Amino acid sequence: MADPSSSFSTSWRYDVFASFRGEDVRKNFLSHLLKEFENKGIVTFRDDQIERSHSIGPELVEAIRESKISLVLFSENYASSSWCLDELVEILKCKEEQRLKVMPIFYKVDPSDVRKQTGKFGMCFWETCYGKTEEKQRSWRQALTDAASIVGDHSQDWDNEANMITKIAKDVLNKLNVTPSRDFSDLVGIEAHIAKMNTLLCLASQEGRMVGIWGPAGIGKTTIARALYNQIQENFKLSIFMENVSESYGETNLDDYGLKLRLQQNFLSKLLDQHNLRIRHLGAIEERLKNQKVLIVLDDVDNIEQLKALAKETQWFGNKSRIIVTTRNKQLLISHGINHIYKVAFPSREEALAIFSQHAFKELSPSDDFKDLAIEFATIAGHLPLGLRVFGSFMRGQSKDEWEASLPTLKTRLDGEIEKVLRVGYDGLHKDDKALFLHIACLFNGHHETYVKQMVVANNELDISFGLKVLADRSLIQIYENGTIMMHSLLQQLGREVVREQSLYEPGKRQFLMNAREICGVLSNNTVTETVLGMSVDMCDFDEDFYISEKAFENMRNLIYIRFYRSNEADKNKMKLPEEGLGYLPQLRLMQWDAYPHVFLPSRFRTECLVELNMSHSKLKMLWGDNAQPLRSLRFMDLSKSQNLEVIPNLLEATNLERLDLSWCESLVELPSSIKNLHKLTRLEMSCCTNLEIIPTNINLASLSHLHFRYCHRLKTFPEISTNITYLKIKGTAITEVPPSVRSWRRIEEICMERTKVKRLVHVPYILDALCLRGNTQLVSITNYLTQLRRLRMIDISFCVRIVSLPKLPNSVHHVTALN
Repeated sequence: MADPSSSFSTSWRYDVFASFRGEDVRKNFLSHLLKEFENKGIVTFRDDQIERSHSIGPELVEAIRESKISLVLFSENYASSSWCLDELVEILKCKEEQRLKVMPIFYKVDPSDVRKQTGKFGMCFWETCYGKTEEKQRSWRQALTDAASIVGDHSQDWDNEANMITKIAKDVLNKLNVTPSRDFSDLVGIEAHIAKMNTLLCLASQEGRMVGIWGPAGIGKTTIARALYNQIQENFKLSIFMENVSESYGETNLDDYGLKLRLQQNFLSKLLDQHNLRIRHLGAIEERLKNQKVLIVLDDVDNIEQLKALAKETQWFGNKSRIIVTTRNKQLLISHGINHIYKVAFPSREEALAIFSQHAFKELSPSDDFKDLAIEFATIAGHLPLGLRVFGSFMRGQSKDEWEASLPTLKTRLDGEIEKVLRVGYDGLHKDDKALFLHIACLFNGHHETYVKQMVVANNELDISFGLKVLADRSLIQIYENGTIMMHSLLQQLGREVVREQSLYEPGKRQFLMNAREICGVLSNNTVTETVLGMSVDMCDFDEDFYISEKAFENMRNLIYIRFYRSNEADKNKMKLPEEGLGYLPQLRLMQWDAYPHVFLPSRFRTECLVELNMSHSKLKMLWGDNAQPLRSLRFMDLSKSQNLEVIPNLLEATNLERLDLSWCESLVELPSSIKNLHKLTRLEMSCCTNLEIIPTNINLASLSHLHFRYCHRLKTFPEISTNITYLKIKGTAITEVPPSVRSWRRIEEICMERTKVKRLVHVPYILDALCLRGNTQLVSITNYLTQLRRLRMIDISFCVRIVSLPKLPNSVHHVTALN
């Protein structure tokens, strides 16, 4: 299967490639359909436009690859042509490798006959197969099966062909129409921006190209780039939106070469999704990507050295690659030789009024009573989109008198500076909402709203929900449909500047610390105070080892958040912590300390307020003794890759725990019975606990949906710890049998028991959707009960070399994989 990010390697020449067989089809149904396509401006390639031979030639292959959609019109005699069957194989190949959209139409033929090669369709097929190699026949059969499994239109479902043709044309247009995602669809003027950018990008050109987006802060450069990225990224094999490049370059003692090396490493790590990637020279990007068609967005570049490090020239990348750079500095683009530059213009008066009104009144224009005031507010904002959104949200719901009273203040505080525009929204907040704003700016930007509600200390959860709504209504954050909270980078910068101004020269007196150099200073010199609420830093940013003062945390009685993480797991832990250094933190809610250096937590470590305990890659052997700790606030625990961990802590009190990750804890032997109270646990990850042997029995966790024991090589006991599991993965275990109790599981959808020791599969859940038995070399039989599984869609018995026959499968099964 091709990578889902892969796409066509050439530009589109055709909207639709039509594959069909027979004069009766061509002169009747197809001719009317193509006429409808023509009327709607759909450009169609028909395979009768070129001379046919015994095999499809390069011209036809090229036409398929240059089409957005392949329309396969199955009729009874479609399979009477080896040409059509070869064509179908190529179409399905492009579907897998290049994401060609395939739309089957079953014209006077049953899809089942196509899928199974039966009936009159099958007779034509088998006649065509006569004299062909087994390999050729197998490829044809697979193509027909796969194509017929795609949902398509069936002529028997329509009482007249005219309606069917209209519907097909509509479906094709829906697939062809490229519109911005809903996240950007309501933005005033976004379509015009994207149209102008598409002209500069010239996606049809074979050469690589760099395009700059230039304009002042807050004009919408990032928004335009993101909307465009969402629209075109599927056309590239690899793509990356690299945010805030300027922030990742600087504030460190590394020399220029070291900075560029780190920047390249972060870039490739994200692009190739290889978190532990290490590079040793600045030619790595060119080596990895010179033959790849990539889409790269470098957002907020402020130093030409950043461009030299990440995209020195288009020759670093494959043909048809596109690099988009957003910046406030036009000269930076010119100096780098970027000649295609899109200057983001300020909105027109009408557009600015529409943007402001959209946020002030939830309409595109103000009422007559507010029109003059709205125009004045839009003028004060300088037609800057960010200012228009902030001002509009700030004034929403206020009376006309309040609007008029606000004008003098706004006029005197603007001065054309973006920070002052942003300050208006922040200064207008209630003190509780200001605190929430700073929490998000410093710690929780990009997190889910539920997580933020659990983490931020307030009088009650309702206060946080209300505060989030206030911030969203005033355009200070955006809450996406999936619940993710995003704060604009400039607003985030404002929040962090507000925190810095709390104590310009004594960082230990600020609420939040995020700078590696400053954290190193206050912890080693013991200059922190009770003011500090949270610390967050990438430990890879520390330039050298430093020792934390033994009493550094004693003065931080109000410390709530510790997030010491490593963006690169290969970097060593440079923070030297005394063994009892964390014993003074009664209000701690977030404890993340990657590669924690000690074998135990301090004896006085306080757990009653903990919401998240994340100590992956630690040296811990155990957290605390056998006594149950007060853990009723705990929601998330991650001890993954703590290879010395021998004992899981007593979790009897952790009744609100939702996720527990113990993967790669290779010294663990037993999963204790104290998990029996974890009825809110939804995910238990135990994969690669290679010495795990003992798991509890006779418990039923009420919420557990994902249970993973992959590669627990010594585990022989089937995990009967919940009847509510949705996904069970026991690949690579020593389990020998599946117990009868699984038949009562009522939520299970997928079981992966690849490469286990099961010899006879007697019991399976009735409602199972997918069953993977791949590589079970000792398996000799599968229960006949399989035929009763009315929801079973997929079964994989590849490399089950002792299986000689399968029981009758239910009609619901669409995919059977039986390699070797």
